[in-house]
Amino acid sequence: MTTAEVQIRRCPLRARRGRPCQITEPERRQRLLDAAESVFLESGYGPAGMDDIARRAGMSKKTLYRVFDRKESLFAAVIAGRRAVLDAMISDEEFAEPESPEKVLCSYLGKLARFVLAPRQAALYRLVIAESLRTPELAHAFYREGPCKGRLVLERWLLAQHEQATLHVPDPERDAAMLCAMVISELQMRFLVGELRAPDDALIDATVNRAVDLFLHGARRAKRQRESQKELAGEERG
Repeated sequence: MTTAEVQIRRCPLRARRGRPCQITEPERRQRLLDAAESVFLESGYGPAGMDDIARRAGMSKKTLYRVFDRKESLFAAVIAGRRAVLDAMISDEEFAEPESPEKVLCSYLGKLARFVLAPRQAALYRLVIAESLRTPELAHAFYREGPCKGRLVLERWLLAQHEQATLHVPDPERDAAMLCAMVISELQMRFLVGELRAPDDALIDATVNRAVDLFLHGARRAKRQRESQKELAGEERG
C-alpha cells in the first residue's frame, strides 16, 4: 500500500463531513507523488493529466499546482523520490567504513542493482523510453535526477581512493558510470525486453562479483604501472 493510500484510508475525503482532515505539508507532497507515480505508470506521461493526479490524491487541482507548478517538475520530483529510496539504502557513511575496496564495491553495486532492476523502477524506465522522443525533457529529468545523482556517492569514494593512491581512477565520474554499467546494463536490457524475468539474487551477486573483480584488476594494475614509472623516473634523475 502506498503512502497516499494509507493517508486516504485515515482520512476518506469523499465521505468526510465537517472540518477536513489536516495533513502536514510533507504528507501532502508525498501523497501527490504517490498518486502521480501511479497515474504516470498506468496512463503514460503524455496522457496523464494534472486533473487525474489531483483526483487520485484526493485533492484539488489548485492544491496540486500550489505544490508543483507543472507536470515536468512533478515527474522530476517522482524520480527524485525514487532516488531517495536508494539514498536511504546507500550513504557516504557506508563508504567511510574501513572495509576493503572489494567489500565496499560489492555492497554498493549489489544494492544499486537490486534497486534498478526492481519491477517498479523498470516500469518507470520503460515509461521514459516510450515518451523520450515526444517529450525529451522527461528523459532529461529522469537521467539528471536518477542515474547521475545516484552515482555521486560512488564518484566521491573513487576520487578519495585515487587521492589516497589506493586505486588508479583518474576520472571518477566516467569510471563510476562504466562500473555501474558493467553490472546493470545487460541485465536491464534483457529484463526490459522480456528476455529475462526480474533477476534473482544469485544472478545479481555473480554479476557484481565479476564486475568488481575486473574493475579492481584494471585499477590496481594501472596503479602499479604508475608507481613503476615514478620509480624509473627517479632512477633516471639519480
